[in-house]
Amino acid sequence: MNKKTSSRKDLLVLTASFIVIAVSALWMFLSGTFSVSLAADTKVAWHMVRSSGIVAYVLLLGSTIWGLIISAQFVKNWSPGPVSMTLHSTISWLALVISLIHALLLLFDDYFTYTLGDLFLPFTGPYRPEAVGLGTLAFWGIVAVTLSFPFRAWMGHRAWKTLHYVSYVAFTLVSLHGLFAGTEGTHIGLRLLLGGGLFGVTLLLGLRVWKAQSRDKSRTHEAIAAG
Repeated sequence: MNKKTSSRKDLLVLTASFIVIAVSALWMFLSGTFSVSLAADTKVAWHMVRSSGIVAYVLLLGSTIWGLIISAQFVKNWSPGPVSMTLHSTISWLALVISLIHALLLLFDDYFTYTLGDLFLPFTGPYRPEAVGLGTLAFWGIVAVTLSFPFRAWMGHRAWKTLHYVSYVAFTLVSLHGLFAGTEGTHIGLRLLLGGGLFGVTLLLGLRVWKAQSRDKSRTHEAIAAG
């Protein structure tokens, strides 16, 4: 793929993204979403905690899936490496920021009283500490993985890749956190999201491992034949 073709595809993806955002914003405006008075809603913090948690989960899911797609080299023929890694890093940072917002919003919820220590120390909060603590552990795992992106060259590819296995653990913990920490865990929509996310990540991870093993066997056979 030449540079000109790559630039055209990047421009097409960017244009499509802006169109989706514009159409979504227009639909929300016409449906009266922005006319809702948040001041009149006594549960605004409750709604924001849960909505930010779902957004953070979707971003983490996207980052995890995209990382698996990159590592399995499914997009190497149409997505340049720097573009793929930039997208992966950006989604990871967004997931981290929204996760932090999700946690900090608990400070404004009147139903339970949270402190900063409760938010950042696992299994210490006043509400379902075990389930919420899984989310706290996952947050610190996401922090470690996301902060590693700028230091990839300094760490070396092998160490950086090994650290990234933490992301799969974090994703699993977040899924369990979403299922057991909130009242939405009984809703079919959230269960489908969490279950579909776990299934998709597990499937792609299995394909990645299978592809890596096949590649290693092929190299071994080639080495034997050459020797």
